Amino acid sequence: MRTQGSGQLSLVALVFALGMSAVAQAAELPPWEPPTTEAEGQADAGPAESTATEPQGETKPASQGEAKPVEAGPQPKVAPASGPANGGTANVRSLARDEVPPPPIDPNDAPFMRPPNNQIGTTPPRTRPDIRQGWSARRRFALTVAPTYAMLRLPFQGRTTGNNQVPRLHGAGVGAEFDVQAWRWIWVRAMGVYSGHPVGEERAQMDMEVVRTAPPGMIHVMSYGVGPVFALDLGRFLPLIEVGVAGLRVVTPTGGVTGQRGEACMANGACDVGLKCNSARICEVTTIGEMYLGLAVDLLVRRHLSFGAQFRYNVRFAELKSLNLTPGYLLGTLRLTVRF
Repeated sequence: MRTQGSGQLSLVALVFALGMSAVAQAAELPPWEPPTTEAEGQADAGPAESTATEPQGETKPASQGEAKPVEAGPQPKVAPASGPANGGTANVRSLARDEVPPPPIDPNDAPFMRPPNNQIGTTPPRTRPDIRQGWSARRRFALTVAPTYAMLRLPFQGRTTGNNQVPRLHGAGVGAEFDVQAWRWIWVRAMGVYSGHPVGEERAQMDMEVVRTAPPGMIHVMSYGVGPVFALDLGRFLPLIEVGVAGLRVVTPTGGVTGQRGEACMANGACDVGLKCNSARICEVTTIGEMYLGLAVDLLVRRHLSFGAQFRYNVRFAELKSLNLTPGYLLGTLRLTVRF
């Protein structure tokens, strides 16, 4: 009985000693953490994460009841993060690949620097709807040269047809215009045109005799005037509407019958179209007052150069009094304009 009681006491003492040693060993262990993967470790890294790594070969103490130690492998070096966890990881990866970040989509995020160097070139926003090009509004002067087709339809003495119809005398010439912008869509134009109209000799039968009624030669016509031009600037297209007053000088061939240029005035003091009777009773050239109306369209092909076409007709003041709007001088031109 004594032997059995002493054996039980020895077993209890052994169990107590083992329990005390286990408690002491557990007090020295750090708190237990679940194992994590490398990707989870990078995602959970905070702004205060250290760049130091654990030395290789360090032995982690095993949990209670385990006798096998666990060795930690080499850990990757992590640069200090400058922002949240995901943003810091993205910046680290982009810098690791040595790639230039894309330019910002929002122009307000672009730095205030001149292009290039991967900078965005910004333009100032428009303050009002405007369909004109930016440099189109800065042209204040225009100089135009225009080859001209001209048609003269005036009642010259001795050149009417059998039905007393005024013939059409075709010719060609050249014109010049100078424009100054007075307001946004109003210009002031000074223009000049010259044209030549070849004519032949005219004969008629009078009292059983054929006589010459008009000499051959060239009729020279010069027109000059001034007036406003209304322009609607559409960028590359520039429609133009012009009105104004002009003077017309008509120089007919010399020689012929009474009333023509260089000949004596008629009995009532009248002369041919474009002529007047001077103090010596000789017909000489004078200026005819007239009004003109024109339409044109210009096409801008360079910053300061444009091409276009124009139609203009002139009506004498004497015809306006009788409400006769038949054009006496009709022009069709091709325009070459320099704007500055």
